[in-house]
Amino acid sequence: MFSLADFLSRRRQPALMGIVNATGDSFSEGVASGPESALDRAIGLADDGADLLDIGGESTRPGSRAVTEEEELARVLPVLKAVKRARPGIVCSIDTRHAAVAAAVLEAGAEIINDVSMLRTAPEIAALTARHGAALILSHSRGTPETMQSPEYLRYPDGVAAGVKAELAAAERLALAAGMKAENLLLDPGFGFAKTPEQNWELAAHLAAVAPPERLLVGVSRKSFLGRLTGETDPAARGSETLALELFCAEAGVGMIRTHDVRSLVRALMVRNQLREAAKKA
Repeated sequence: MFSLADFLSRRRQPALMGIVNATGDSFSEGVASGPESALDRAIGLADDGADLLDIGGESTRPGSRAVTEEEELARVLPVLKAVKRARPGIVCSIDTRHAAVAAAVLEAGAEIINDVSMLRTAPEIAALTARHGAALILSHSRGTPETMQSPEYLRYPDGVAAGVKAELAAAERLALAAGMKAENLLLDPGFGFAKTPEQNWELAAHLAAVAPPERLLVGVSRKSFLGRLTGETDPAARGSETLALELFCAEAGVGMIRTHDVRSLVRALMVRNQLREAAKKA
């Protein structure tokens, strides 16, 4: 049984989730995200201070095409097993929206399922995760990766924060009805998924309106709306933009941050924590 609440409570800052793409076509890493190098990248993130790793075998960036469950599993399962052998104590999340993949990785020891479809693709993932005593992340999205930026999915009549809150709450009710415990659920507002750049900024400014911040996972790393602001077209060069927004989210009290560059965020949070301690003594 994995307790997400206990895991988060042992940290003085947001838990840091290192991104391990095993797709070969990551929006920010391109072919360098292939499964053959995923173990080395996972170990590097763990050594940099990641509290947990999120392994994904299907790109879900806007416009990407689906892969078969068999292909996705062939990418992530060997990586998961190799990571568990190399770092037995590291917590592993698997980024998937497919029930067969979730079932296989839970059997192999994954502690968390990160469902980027918010249970829309495979509602049975909730019951699977509950039976294994694992945690579940519900990530807000609409449509599919191919269609999510279509105009019909970009409408939030009551504001983006209110819309995201309502849709995540509906997914959470579904998860609870399937046997998940509330303390083993984490909510992701889904930056970049079915949202315009302006809506992403509005969402960032109103995180507390979506859910209590400690119940939120935030993933803004290298995303395109950051580049739209600064003019940076290379996702891998958006480190400064990413770090600024991640620190903003950390100050807002979010429970977890999903990031490509663990080392920079670890060091930035060390400076923040040192300043907090100094202020207490002043």
